[in-house]
Amino acid sequence: MADDVLLAVELVTPERVLFTGTAAQVILRTTDGEITFLPGHTPLVGEVAPCVVRVVADDGAEVRVAVHGGFVQVGPADVASSGDTVAPSTVAPATQVTLLAGVAELADDIDTERAKTALDAAAARVAELGVAGRVPGPGDEPTEDEGLVEAQAALRRAEVRLEAAGVAAGTGTGV
Repeated sequence: MADDVLLAVELVTPERVLFTGTAAQVILRTTDGEITFLPGHTPLVGEVAPCVVRVVADDGAEVRVAVHGGFVQVGPADVASSGDTVAPSTVAPATQVTLLAGVAELADDIDTERAKTALDAAAARVAELGVAGRVPGPGDEPTEDEGLVEAQAALRRAEVRLEAAGVAAGTGTGV
């Protein structure tokens, strides 16, 4: 596939650049829902929900990344600002996808046993706190149990890590 039908992609955390390169598509979940970015995508800035980000190469190979929130920006690739020059016969990717994540890890770097242990602990904590954190009825003032919210977030993080690693949560088998 020619470079003119690819995306320029960067996945960055405060600690390191997890991925930089080209891709045919990037699939992730924003707070508004799941989205697929393709070359020529309209400009967008969005909040990334905890999810597995899939960077799909033109040959179908995938890089999977467990992302625990962040921001995505899609727009025209800015070759000039990077100092790169493009020869007249070479067409650079026209669309840039930049993902800034506070915490993220490549699927190959995930310790699945640790993630399973975290999943079990978070599920137990959610079950324990869920009884006390009942849903308010009509006329009740909504209250949020901070401990329950954090336990649910920990549960989601563990689920995302296992999904990125290709392990079904709770079964220990590949998905």
